[in-house]
Amino acid sequence: MVNGLYSAGMGMMLQVRKQELTANNIANVQTTGFKLARLTTHDTVESRRDVDQYMRSREDQRVDEVTTDWRQGPMIHTSNPLDVALRGDGFLVARTDKGDRYFRSASLQLNADRELVDLSGSPILDAGGNPVRIPGAKASIDADGKILSDGVEVGSLARVDFPRPYALQHEGGGKYRTFETRPGEGLPKPVDVSDSTSVETGFLEGSNTNQVETMVQMIAQFRNYEADARVAQAVDSTLDKAVNQVGRVG
Repeated sequence: MVNGLYSAGMGMMLQVRKQELTANNIANVQTTGFKLARLTTHDTVESRRDVDQYMRSREDQRVDEVTTDWRQGPMIHTSNPLDVALRGDGFLVARTDKGDRYFRSASLQLNADRELVDLSGSPILDAGGNPVRIPGAKASIDADGKILSDGVEVGSLARVDFPRPYALQHEGGGKYRTFETRPGEGLPKPVDVSDSTSVETGFLEGSNTNQVETMVQMIAQFRNYEADARVAQAVDSTLDKAVNQVGRVG
């Protein structure tokens, strides 16, 4: 009976974690370049006989890992020549105070030093790993990632990819950072992008979150939480009767 209370409690905790992840997906439905996060769970049922040879079962539910759905998001036409998005696999690179970060799409602009930066002010890197500088009055980017200043090529955008599965974690604002998959392995190294990957200018890549589908998931998760809560209440009521009524003497 206590195992039922434990299983219901574990189920409620799991649904809370799912709700947190689903809420984050919904909150980022308008975030440029955002990728849907999914929760992988691990369920086990252990059955064994106790010292009195009664069969005992215990169910365990826990979070296994959070994965990212890297499918291409919708291309949104903006007509801004410094809005860029990648079509195909790969990432662009920005330099932040915490190190290099990787992104799929962004609205770019020029800062006071004529550097190409994103909306947070992070410099965009060229293929040589240096901040992009525009000496002329007008900047543009072609489908191959070449950067033009008044029509003259001054560099090309850094476009990188990583071995699959990606060891990348979302940091907010459509940016991702690399992480170690195993202690001591080091961070994954960037590799060249596929020849089929192109840079779309005048477009932004929208979030690949399906808002309606995600809202339905949130409602289902809430109903599952309610069901687990009712199970916990039922078990608690039965235990209360067993202790305070059935077990009463006289």
